[in-house]
Amino acid sequence: MKNFIWHLYRKRNKLPKIVCIEACSLCQLNCPDCHMRKNDPNIIVGNGYLKFKDFKKFVDKHPYIESIELSFCGEIFLNPELLEIIKYAYKKKVKLTAFNGVNFNTVSEEILEALAKYEFTGITFSIDGTTQETYQKYRKNGDINKVFENIKKLNSYKEKYKSKYPILQWQYIVFEHNEHELSNVKKIQNELKIDNVYFKAPWGKPDFSIEVRQKIKKLNLDKQKDIEIVKAVTENSPSICLYPWLKPQINWNGELLGCCCSTHHTLDINVFDTNLKKALNSEKCNYMKAVLTGKEEADSTLHCLHCPFYDKMRKNKQFINPKLIKFI
Repeated sequence: MKNFIWHLYRKRNKLPKIVCIEACSLCQLNCPDCHMRKNDPNIIVGNGYLKFKDFKKFVDKHPYIESIELSFCGEIFLNPELLEIIKYAYKKKVKLTAFNGVNFNTVSEEILEALAKYEFTGITFSIDGTTQETYQKYRKNGDINKVFENIKKLNSYKEKYKSKYPILQWQYIVFEHNEHELSNVKKIQNELKIDNVYFKAPWGKPDFSIEVRQKIKKLNLDKQKDIEIVKAVTENSPSICLYPWLKPQINWNGELLGCCCSTHHTLDINVFDTNLKKALNSEKCNYMKAVLTGKEEADSTLHCLHCPFYDKMRKNKQFINPKLIKFI
């Protein structure tokens, strides 16, 4: 969070150096809480993947972009043009990340090698359990043994190319059905050479129970994130609401969404057809910024109206402070 807020004070031409572009909205799993798997007709993200030609055009048109987050609503490794995207980003010295999360069930050998060879910056694996019996209760259609095998193969390529990349993170959503496997996490983390493990409460729950918190603390994970992070998921998340300024979310087809919660409304402009500067200064995007800074009320054309983060900001009258964002 400290590094994220630091960008507010960075001198940078009033344009973000980080963007999020959905690499692929398709997924082979069927997780119960995933809004993309519920056939909601109001979701506008759609089913598709980022084309290399669009990625290349975007990177060439925006040389100030330093890093692109590729994971959002789907599984990036189902994108058939991902290898070309990884190679070109490396050539143009653009860092790629998938820190939002991947399931890592289906990854080709050439992609596994490319992740290490072309220094893909970092990946978060969404693994909720340590055995197949437990894992498949939430990650339906998933195979934890394939995931573990793919991570081992990736590590072998990291050794081959003497690369510290990708940085590996493990996200473990703690449910009642997988609490009993928390004690196995440290051992598996070491076996799979995962750099960091963090735990998250299920969507809609404000925090862990006291018992779960005690179990997590007993693990003594060397690089364990502050477990207070779970509160940001359901109570308030100012970093997410800063996305329109600092880390704008773009759909796989170029539509500007604004933030990583906007799945039901676009901002009515396509970044691939125009450019990022024009998109971020468009009428709809400026309206979203005005809503998040408390200058306007959200209407039905913005996802904010249905967002729990904005709802809490509005109720508490704690909006984004425009004085922090010097380029508003």
